[in-house]
Amino acid sequence: KLNANLSPAVDIALISGSIAILTGYHINLYAKEMKPDTKTWRQYQADTREEWSRHVRETEGWLYAIQSLRNAITAQTFLASTVLSLLTLITGRMWDLIRAASNRWERRLLVGQLASISVFMLMSSYQFLQGVRLMTHAGFMFPVRATVTDVDNIMRKTQNCQWLGLRCMYIALAPIVWVVGGSRAFFAVSCMLFQFLRQVDKKPEGLGYEDFQGMNI
Repeated sequence: KLNANLSPAVDIALISGSIAILTGYHINLYAKEMKPDTKTWRQYQADTREEWSRHVRETEGWLYAIQSLRNAITAQTFLASTVLSLLTLITGRMWDLIRAASNRWERRLLVGQLASISVFMLMSSYQFLQGVRLMTHAGFMFPVRATVTDVDNIMRKTQNCQWLGLRCMYIALAPIVWVVGGSRAFFAVSCMLFQFLRQVDKKPEGLGYEDFQGMNI
């Protein structure tokens, strides 16, 4: 959707700025995670799952592990199905807008917006389902390979899948708002997402983080 009261140059500037804000944030986040003295929430959660898996193996708490995995699998399956259901509704509505578009430029813009929404939402659902697959595999591995650390690495990967699934779901909000409210709304939501993600990704405090640092996990 183009804003009728904005010039094409301003529209392009707002759209480019929105993309630059979200892209730049994640490039900076990646660079931060590469530093050995810095931990983000995603890394903390991955460390926690790895330590949890090690605890389960050492204490042979198989029933506890399976119950925890079952709850996590249920939650991520729900998220994956919800994202796909929303994408189906959005695609149907946008397909009507594409067919009703008055000119080729507007039609191409809508197709590009739908493509960006679809990519992020499909990636979100895929990552959630990958996490489910890995947790199911871990559940079978626990009792039969209790002395092998492979399952610890698998549990670490499940957190990365969950993080990517949620992150793609959050980012998909920006192009959805772009369709509804135009480039100004796209830019505003990108700025709000920037602030929101900064809070989500910041170093955890008061949750045992210092203990993990002390263990050099």
